[in-house]
Amino acid sequence: MELPIKELTRDQALACLAQRMPIEFNSTNYIAQASERKQVEGHMRVCLKIDAAFESMVTVSASEPILAEAAYFVMAQSFFNAPVHFKSVLEGFAIHKGECGEFVTIPLLMLARDAAVGPPGSDGRLKNSRAFDVASFMYGHLFRRSIKPEYFDFDSREALGRLQEDFPRAVMHFNHFIKIHDFKSIDKEFLLLRMSRGAGILCANNHSHIDVINVFLRSGTKLGINNFGLVLYQIKNDSHYTHIPKLELFSGMDPYELRILKPEDAPVPVIRIFFALAARTPCLNVTRHDPATDKNYKAVTYDIWCAGLSPEVLSPIDASYAHI
Repeated sequence: MELPIKELTRDQALACLAQRMPIEFNSTNYIAQASERKQVEGHMRVCLKIDAAFESMVTVSASEPILAEAAYFVMAQSFFNAPVHFKSVLEGFAIHKGECGEFVTIPLLMLARDAAVGPPGSDGRLKNSRAFDVASFMYGHLFRRSIKPEYFDFDSREALGRLQEDFPRAVMHFNHFIKIHDFKSIDKEFLLLRMSRGAGILCANNHSHIDVINVFLRSGTKLGINNFGLVLYQIKNDSHYTHIPKLELFSGMDPYELRILKPEDAPVPVIRIFFALAARTPCLNVTRHDPATDKNYKAVTYDIWCAGLSPEVLSPIDASYAHI
């Protein structure tokens, strides 16, 4: 199905992206406030609060799975260049740019997800299931399968290749991200309920050790605590973090210390990914921890250190984006 339009206005592009990403306004002058009001008036953004003097307001794009799917359909059109539109939105509106590079990473995850589910059919619906394979999402759609040896050593390649062996029937589902402002609200029940609505999680500012969370189901599509796995992301846009992994940083990404799991809960599989966005040398380093030999955590764990923003490593990045 072809859309009757061939080009989006900047306001329309913002509305589309905001249905999939937790974009927040930083409106401090009349022009910026007018743009925010326009999103509420004409683009289904929700007004949560208006101050007593009617000089500022707090708005958000609600977590609506159907609208997120509609935004995905628009983004799948040939006229929608996601990096170009996102850059235009960042430059054209008074919106928060993020604290640590999350608004670079989340678009990468969204593009990888869209590649995993494939393009929509002629009627606008997905040709395949919304639930997609975890192993191929990680090793194929997010990280390239054809990474050169200088960026991806043999041990890392072998470790990442075992995802399919460890998770032969594991699936994920998300089509948008929402931001959580309460540290205490993130637990396994909350995360599973958000997954049922297709929502990934952007954590509150200054959350310890993690910035973004996805949930996966270990075997099939049955939603339940006993069929639960985690993908935890930590993101740094700081040149202090290079292509040399700081493996000790993964220890803080522990589901028990993060209170996602309670002390009496059984451990769940975890894929921990650290994005060192400002690293000049791209690389992908992967360590697999076997539950049979790990004394501290009795479930399979993957620690993935991804350095740089390079098409050599990350599948969603096209070399042609360099000029943007």
